[in-house]
Amino acid sequence: MTATAEPSTKRQKLEREPLILNFFQALTPVLHAPGQWRNPRDESRNYYTAENWIKTAQIAERGKIHGIFFGDSLAAYGTYKSSHLDGPFNFQEAARSGNNFPKNDPTGYLAAMAVSTKNVCFGFTCSTLSEHPYHFARRMATMDHISGGRVGWNVVTSFLESAARNLLNGSKLPDKALRYEKADEYLQVFYELLLSSWRDDGVVFDRDQGIFSNPEAIREINYDGTHFKVPGPQISEPSPQRIPLIIQAGTSEKGALLGAKHSELIFLAGEGPEIVKQKIDTIKKLASEKYGRNPDHIKFVTIIQVLVAPTTEEANAKWEEIQKFDDVEGKLTQMGGYGVDLSLVDWDEDCTLSENQPIREMALRHQKANPGVLINKRFLVRSVKSKFVGNPVEVADLIEDYVDRSGVDGFNFTSFVFPETFEGIVDLLIPELQKRGLAQKEYAVEGGTYREQVYRQKGQTFVPEDHYAYPLRWKAGVSKEEFEESLKKVKAEQDKLKIYAYKD
Repeated sequence: MTATAEPSTKRQKLEREPLILNFFQALTPVLHAPGQWRNPRDESRNYYTAENWIKTAQIAERGKIHGIFFGDSLAAYGTYKSSHLDGPFNFQEAARSGNNFPKNDPTGYLAAMAVSTKNVCFGFTCSTLSEHPYHFARRMATMDHISGGRVGWNVVTSFLESAARNLLNGSKLPDKALRYEKADEYLQVFYELLLSSWRDDGVVFDRDQGIFSNPEAIREINYDGTHFKVPGPQISEPSPQRIPLIIQAGTSEKGALLGAKHSELIFLAGEGPEIVKQKIDTIKKLASEKYGRNPDHIKFVTIIQVLVAPTTEEANAKWEEIQKFDDVEGKLTQMGGYGVDLSLVDWDEDCTLSENQPIREMALRHQKANPGVLINKRFLVRSVKSKFVGNPVEVADLIEDYVDRSGVDGFNFTSFVFPETFEGIVDLLIPELQKRGLAQKEYAVEGGTYREQVYRQKGQTFVPEDHYAYPLRWKAGVSKEEFEESLKKVKAEQDKLKIYAYKD
């Protein structure tokens, strides 16, 4: 949906909490704006240079943006036009359109951005599909050290069959429910490596005694589970946050359980505000009733595309120009990333009646948000993301209305023209949102960690006390024997909260 608004004099007088605002990007020429790499003003061709991302991070920091959220995938979006193949493995459409292909690993770029900024934070997507938690825990601790605690992990289980066949020795992608069971155990291992292996004061750095780390403040975790066997100990010393801010994006039945149990920040798909509200209410209820968490400790963001200019006329003119470079085939390739091959339906066909299950399910979701509207291929291509176009007041009105109707805590802004879209957000939209109390004028904690910025609380570098991971931390001064006795009781209780693939 492209949303526009008439100039409005309406101003909310309510006390507002500043929204959590992120730039959403990926190490690829095309994330959510297929065809715009052809636009002469677009710089996304430079996606592979460190300078490109340093510049982006500095734009974000100038606008007091909370973070840069990196989406990622491990293989090409190969579903579109793949019916002639033995699976969704058509990389040719992705190659032609540049849609999430080619794509680099964000980790190294994050380090470059971190040392070039002080406050902006970085959430990046990493899958539990193939990388072993022992190795990944070390990588995340390293990123937390480099950034001074400004990293978050978007926990995903992968959804591309093309990734599975490359990473799992040709095996098929496991059933979704099983992937979530494994992800839950993956997080358990991850937590224990980073929290239960080293005591907070394990590094003593005693030059006189010649002791760098106290062996009595380090222990093997000896994890022995269904999917992982990891003795430890963790090889990295404790980092500023101990564990990164935990982010998650799945809202299926098992995905909602994973989010309710572990997440501090949940990324919801860019659907209508009423559907977003339903998802927020569902996950908050699960978090409270099943996991004993304060639901206010989970923050929710959704995705929007914003095109803002000084006047309505200029915004509309920019929108018309953007349409000249619009790549419809690229959009269809992008939708193939969700397992939907829209080459199988005609443009005017009612997709809610399609015999193809993924197409039908996608169409029915959109029909729920748009009752009475024909959900055909044309509609689906237009509805990839919510689009807000206008002058600063108009776009701020739309954002404010979305917040009021959904209860969402913030947004991931994705771009049309890179980085011009982000510069417009920072220079034009953010000041208007600041007037309304919807954007922060300064960072909540100068030089703070990601967790401090999200919770807006100095000293909140670790998860709240009601978080699942909290009791797994080995605190300073506690003997190994005392901690292991306490940990045994904690894990016995936590075993009751495991997420299983085929039972509630």
